[in-house]
Amino acid sequence: MKLSESYDLESIGNRSEQIVYEAVERLVQDKAMCTCEECVLDLVAWTLNHVTPQYYTSLLTPLNPDPAREQKVRVEVDLAIASGLKKLKVHPHHG
Repeated sequence: MKLSESYDLESIGNRSEQIVYEAVERLVQDKAMCTCEECVLDLVAWTLNHVTPQYYTSLLTPLNPDPAREQKVRVEVDLAIASGLKKLKVHPHHG
């Protein structure tokens, strides 16, 4: 039995993922990095792999985040993005 056949897995979210998307969106909008799909997705994946996930199962949880936890994740995201941008600059995948 697949879990997704019996349970609504769409109700699970990751607040860290949302914060990463928002941060990378700002970089793309500001043209602070290469905006080709490969580079953007590489940076998102790199960053997600280097931050602490914050999973939730309720719609209420992301609406009332813990400010201290949010700040910790934002610092992790900023550090991971900086590291990821350095790697992308040295080894871009867009050819």
